[in-house]
Amino acid sequence: MIFLLLSFYEPGFEPVVKIQKKKEEREFNEYRMLALSIIRIYQATLSGIMGDVCVFEPSCSHYGYQSIKKYGIFLGLLMTFDRLERCSPFARSYYPDFYGVVYVPGRGYKLYDPPEENLP
Repeated sequence: MIFLLLSFYEPGFEPVVKIQKKKEEREFNEYRMLALSIIRIYQATLSGIMGDVCVFEPSCSHYGYQSIKKYGIFLGLLMTFDRLERCSPFARSYYPDFYGVVYVPGRGYKLYDPPEENLP
């Protein structure tokens, strides 16, 4: 068996092995980490003080975190700003035509709007 493997060996030939990393591992940058850290700090401090004011599921801060983590800093921030623009107490009256309504235990009925459904 080893003889067969060695018979195909050519001197000077180095096999090229490419290791594919996940997209999240390849796209590490400081701005992305800064944005994700700011969102986590907001969730740990101000979000608890303000209470449950978001009409969407996932909440706007979770939506922003997921968008930036999955799609990168540029597209993630654009998606987050778009979501913050759509989020208002009056959204329940006209958005059920566009989004499904889900019941979230402890939070009540929310409009379901995950990041995957808002790609350009």
